[in-house]
Amino acid sequence: MSAPSLKKQKFSHYKQKNYFKPSKRQFLEVGQRGFLATCNFRERDCVREAYNVLNQYADELYGPNAKEGIPTSALDKDVESEEVGDIADDLQKEIDASKASKQNAKGAVKQRFQAVDTGATNCLFIRTTLPDPVELGARIINDIADTREQKTRFLLRLVPVEMVCRANLADITSTGGELFDKYFLKDGTTFAIVFNKRYNNDVKREDVIHELAALVQSKNIKNRVDLKQAEKTIVVEVIKGLCCLSVLDGYLKYKKYNLVELANVKENDTTDVKNGEETDQAVSDVVEVNEDNENGKNGILAEETQEDKEAAPE
Repeated sequence: MSAPSLKKQKFSHYKQKNYFKPSKRQFLEVGQRGFLATCNFRERDCVREAYNVLNQYADELYGPNAKEGIPTSALDKDVESEEVGDIADDLQKEIDASKASKQNAKGAVKQRFQAVDTGATNCLFIRTTLPDPVELGARIINDIADTREQKTRFLLRLVPVEMVCRANLADITSTGGELFDKYFLKDGTTFAIVFNKRYNNDVKREDVIHELAALVQSKNIKNRVDLKQAEKTIVVEVIKGLCCLSVLDGYLKYKKYNLVELANVKENDTTDVKNGEETDQAVSDVVEVNEDNENGKNGILAEETQEDKEAAPE
């Protein structure tokens, strides 16, 4: 064998052995729901911890993730059951069971949680197929507040997101109107609005807060603003060209859903979340946003940058 042909064969073998098809990247999109996860540079570890925490509590709340379609146990039962009948009927039954089994194995398992790219540093999104991420988020937060058990090191905040829309005033108002019917239409309550943004200079904080506050009050005249002990907190997270919206209970009370800080609260601390005394300082930071944040230099509130130790995007 000549030298050129030998070299060609070696190169071909190398390509075949080391070629990996890159996986398709998933991105945050309009219409998704899930959880906003923040970290401090260790994004891969953050995703791993988010999966662990979410799957643990989802299994407790909803049971283990099951396959859609025909359950395997039902297929096995049909295949194993021997009924008196025609040979053709038995053969057809086996064919149908085989088709269903293949379909079940292909595909039908939908992942409850899937990390997607937001395009912002230290900020990830875990989309979910669950109908109500707020229910699962509340279960996680309440359990950590009760047990003070630290579940994560790299995952800092885990904020449920109910709706994702485009980051413009019209879409935010329209999506908010749809979401607020669930929380503010029937019974009057108190509310506050928390606004954060990353990599966006177009959306103005004052405009969004003014429109959403007016919208809430239009749902029910008994709804009123309470910046100290609001029963409901409207969380607005603008990331580039998209906006994540949620209405959460105890957001300020439970350290803005910072899992690490929530677990490390001392029992005799004056800012104990059980007593709700931490709210005053948090609200002052919500109300007063520094100029750097408004100009887009800092992606999030100054108080949250210090609290979560997140790196502000440049």
